Amino acid sequence: MRTAQRNISASVITALIGILAVLIATPLIIDHVGKAAYGVWTVSMAIVIYVGIVEAGMAPAVQRYIAVARGADDDAGAARVFWSTLAFYLGIGLFAALIIELLAAQIASIFSFPYELEQQATELLRIVGLAVPLGMAMAALANLLQGQGRFTSIAVTAALGSVGYLTAVAVLVSCGATLAQLGWAVIAQQVVLLVSRALIAAGSLRVRPGFVSGEDAVAIVGLSARLQLSVASLIINGQSDRVVAGLVAKPAVVGEVGIASQLAEAGRLVAAAPLVPIFNRFASLQGAQDRAALQTVFAKVDRLWFTASIGGTLIGIAVAPSLVSGWLGSGFALAGAFASMLIAAYGSNLLFGVRSSYLRARGSAGLEARLAAVLIGLNLAFTVPLAIAFGATGVVAGTLIAYIIGGGWFALRFGGYAPEVARIPRRALAGAVLLGVAFALVGGSLAALVASVVPAGWALLPIGLITVAAWIGFLACSLRVVPTRNGLGRWRNEFEAQLAGRAESTTQSP
Repeated sequence: MRTAQRNISASVITALIGILAVLIATPLIIDHVGKAAYGVWTVSMAIVIYVGIVEAGMAPAVQRYIAVARGADDDAGAARVFWSTLAFYLGIGLFAALIIELLAAQIASIFSFPYELEQQATELLRIVGLAVPLGMAMAALANLLQGQGRFTSIAVTAALGSVGYLTAVAVLVSCGATLAQLGWAVIAQQVVLLVSRALIAAGSLRVRPGFVSGEDAVAIVGLSARLQLSVASLIINGQSDRVVAGLVAKPAVVGEVGIASQLAEAGRLVAAAPLVPIFNRFASLQGAQDRAALQTVFAKVDRLWFTASIGGTLIGIAVAPSLVSGWLGSGFALAGAFASMLIAAYGSNLLFGVRSSYLRARGSAGLEARLAAVLIGLNLAFTVPLAIAFGATGVVAGTLIAYIIGGGWFALRFGGYAPEVARIPRRALAGAVLLGVAFALVGGSLAALVASVVPAGWALLPIGLITVAAWIGFLACSLRVVPTRNGLGRWRNEFEAQLAGRAESTTQSP
């Protein structure tokens, strides 16, 4: 049974479903309310997403302990972790919703929005603030399902949630809804996700409800605290571009930053999707106390991950401007340039995703937490002065510089935290970079050609296919996959065997 392959595929599909919803909804919203109002929408969504920082570190910690309990066949222990998490999440979500409702007008007044848009922003914040406790409860259910390895269920419910969101957006737009009233689409999405995931998870919660012991709570909170800064940095750094841009640029330019952020984050979500089942597998091996298998699986997957991330990042940088123009048409050149810069930033961070997952599974997140602090500090140090000097362009440039420096810092220190694992030969990395540049140039040129001759909207599909084809071609060359059915099958079976812990790693230390 190819559980590993199925889980990774389901996790990628989940990310793709969210991206598809964004691709469809964004043009509808922009056409309905205009670029300036969409900038207000971008800032308002970013503020609400900041609330997710509270859940950021808890999520991987909870998933880890549920996966460990699953590896030890302790269903009751997994259920206790869930109920404890749900109670905590609901308390935080209700409190955050109350704060947003009370301070919506003051938050909106911080930004230099025209009066009418400021009023819309206030009302929008109050509406989407209601989604916070719903989202927190839904997140607790998602943590349970992911910890249990039920990634197909996550994908199915994500599809249902996206359908609910798009349906609500279409209905609201057709009824002439205001910018603020479009916020009800977010509520609809959270309700669908919450109900569908609750129905799926109900069968695994038939054991008597209870809470974790004080000792277990301390352990979970301790790991969560170390992971909190790490995961929160992704939210802080990702959303701060929009918020800071809202302070120094016009709403229309902020809208372009928001478009670029959505595209770059979409790529990051798809690229990072396999990390959740990979982390789940690492945690299960840790729970089974099979450290030799854990190190074997890590060595193989880490090399594959580095190779795929290098190529994906370089190709993404090259095709991003064409994706934006093929998606929304002309008039969004800034968004295309910003998207390339943000893809470079996020890609430099994703390179170390498997290494962070390995440390998390071992219950050691000190290096990851330090990286998060470094990233947040660097982002503030570069973004604020560059924003003052160069506006929105400085905001995005500051993020890029921070991520590149932070990635180098992590790479230099990982060996001290995990001296037992194999390293990737530098020659292999250099070869991957050269191949990535070649495929990026070809893919970027073809994408630009399509964007120039095919109407906006229609061009998005062929450009997307060109992007995927370039990445697959890069992988085939860099991993030396034989272009025959048997050759591809051998590589695929080897990868699945490594992820399942059934084979010896062939990766050698330099």
